[in-house]
Amino acid sequence: MTRQSSASGEQGVPIEGLQVEGLQIEAYRDGMVALDFEYTVLAANAAACELLAGESAEVVLPCELESFVLPVTPEYEWLQEMVRERKCLRNHVVRVLRSGKERTVLADSYFLRGREGETAGLVVFLKEIGNLVSLERQVQHHEKLATVGKIAAGVAHEIRNPLTSIKGFLQMMRHELERNGMGKEHSYTTVMLSEIERINGLVGELLLLSKPRELKMEALEMEELITVIAPLISSESILHNIEFALDLQPVPAVYADREMLKQVLWNLVKNAIEAMAETDGGKLKIESSYQEREGLVRVDIRDTGPGIPHYMLDRIFDTFFTTKETGTGLGLPICQRLVNDLGGKIQVTSKGFGTTVSVLLPGLVERNQP
Repeated sequence: MTRQSSASGEQGVPIEGLQVEGLQIEAYRDGMVALDFEYTVLAANAAACELLAGESAEVVLPCELESFVLPVTPEYEWLQEMVRERKCLRNHVVRVLRSGKERTVLADSYFLRGREGETAGLVVFLKEIGNLVSLERQVQHHEKLATVGKIAAGVAHEIRNPLTSIKGFLQMMRHELERNGMGKEHSYTTVMLSEIERINGLVGELLLLSKPRELKMEALEMEELITVIAPLISSESILHNIEFALDLQPVPAVYADREMLKQVLWNLVKNAIEAMAETDGGKLKIESSYQEREGLVRVDIRDTGPGIPHYMLDRIFDTFFTTKETGTGLGLPICQRLVNDLGGKIQVTSKGFGTTVSVLLPGLVERNQP
């Protein structure tokens, strides 16, 4: 395909280069669509049709833009605006929703030149970059976690040492106040000691982000592990008027650190219980299953709490992001870090009512030898 420059300096694509009349633009692997200034789609290759019109759409070209892309969609709006204002885009990121899946597309457009060199319309090049955007987000997320971890490792001991001294003197003071019958002042020290423990807990959480801990890996039966912590979950549920149920299916063993995995499951359960405590009770269910095709053991923690708004789902693993008044925003990032260290992943789904957090770990399956 050849491109030429207009007198104004803008790059242009000649109609002959597109071979619009013959619709011979399939050689371009990514999406490509040409429009005139009357909102007519002159040409489009299969990739552009699939991205903009949808796989099931039957498109006969040339056609009106509203026949090519549904007018209610964001992609129709930005295409119409581009043609109306006769502007060219460079590295313009757009998000297209198809079959319930969001796809990220990089759009570049150039003026379409007629046979006499006149500006006849616009040609738009569409390159799907969903994987690149996802990878960039992951890299930024891990860099942020690493930065927080380094800060935590540097200041943790500087925080904990004075806290230990304060805690010791407060305990002595508390004992003296109790001995002298100063009940009101005694209650103050109880509150202060509780707050010190909370700070210590926060420092401990920060240290978990600082660097991977030494793992004691072993083959673990998920059913046995969940059964061990079930009484603790049950007692906590009763305190918050929550119904607790288990649905554990036979699954392959996983190769993991026992204490780390218990901590992950307990943290996720606590999140679910706290969410339902806001609605005065609910139902908590833990299910296990095996995704044979992917070879993954799956543990679902389901709650009937208020759910997570869809616009927050992308942020729940961000460090220090929280929707709770007393939350630290470290619980889910820590769980994600620990599960990643075990070679697994965490998924969260919420549809406005109730939330399901899924832990997926590779299963230990013996393959039959030929």
